[in-house]
Amino acid sequence: MTRRFPYVSSFRDRHGKVRYRFRRRGYPSHYFKSPFGTKAFEREYAACLEAERPSIGTPHIRPGSVSDAIARYYADTSFQDLRPATQTVYRGVLERFRKSFGDDAMRAFDAQRIQRVMNAMRGKPHAAARLRKLLAQIFTVARREKLVPPTFDPVKDTRPPKAEDMGGYHRWSEDELAQFEAYHPLGTKPRLAFALLLYGAQRSADVRYMTRSTITGGRIRLKQSKTSNAVDVPIVAPLREALDAGPLGALLLMENNRGTAYTAKGFYNLVKRACIAAGLPHCSAHGLRKAAARRLRDADCSDEEGMAITGHKTVREYRRYTGNSGNAARADSAMGKAYGQEVSNPVE
Repeated sequence: MTRRFPYVSSFRDRHGKVRYRFRRRGYPSHYFKSPFGTKAFEREYAACLEAERPSIGTPHIRPGSVSDAIARYYADTSFQDLRPATQTVYRGVLERFRKSFGDDAMRAFDAQRIQRVMNAMRGKPHAAARLRKLLAQIFTVARREKLVPPTFDPVKDTRPPKAEDMGGYHRWSEDELAQFEAYHPLGTKPRLAFALLLYGAQRSADVRYMTRSTITGGRIRLKQSKTSNAVDVPIVAPLREALDAGPLGALLLMENNRGTAYTAKGFYNLVKRACIAAGLPHCSAHGLRKAAARRLRDADCSDEEGMAITGHKTVREYRRYTGNSGNAARADSAMGKAYGQEVSNPVE
């Protein structure tokens, strides 16, 4: 066990290579894929600490049950090859499902029963869609392990509730950005977090693990944890002012009161409390990344230019972040090009 990473131990595998393992009583064990001490290693470690702890006194798993299939899925490469943060999310979904249906036989979950579960989650369409996706993977493992017949595939005959596009997290307006900066001065943690999210245009999961080496040479250079995309972004003047004002941690740019990385919940709460204090209770950390994308769009950046900053993999996802609100200046320019004259001001 290391002093810096409690619950982590090292050992040599059969090839003589030193490997590291997370083992904590009552929590899932994990073999690290990233080199020890790297930022990627720290992300895996944080995901292990955030993993949902199984209930004490969990009864013996019944063969062929939902719990049996979920346990086999956890041991399967389809789950083991996922990023630690994704594993944490998936475990949360499946453990809630196991709590309700763990002892039921997998064979009992026909299409009709799964659809009833989907119908009951109509108020949470995104959660329903995620559960349905995971059930499809669970049944793939169950068929392979002969827990159900080889042709038993009930998920394909079900549909999750349709989700209305509500825009997701609120995209900050320019007035809201100015209001936050006016309330939280340079030299405070909320202002530093705000600047990294807005002017760096990166995800909270990456901001939480940015180190001093991430921002050397006047640029942000990192490999994004969610997509593995590499970004190389120049540090603009407002972000440089925030970095110079601090407060920066000893290793990470953003460190909690214990001198370690913020958990996902801890970082969210830091920004959320700051938003409430500034009179912006409807704003959040994720909305700042959307505001950054919207600014890129309003500056007439091409999709490719914007995606080089945000690290999005698809144009469709990038445009979802930039928003589809009208741009009067761009519309005036287009009409001027089409009709060969300047657009007159509207009649008052």
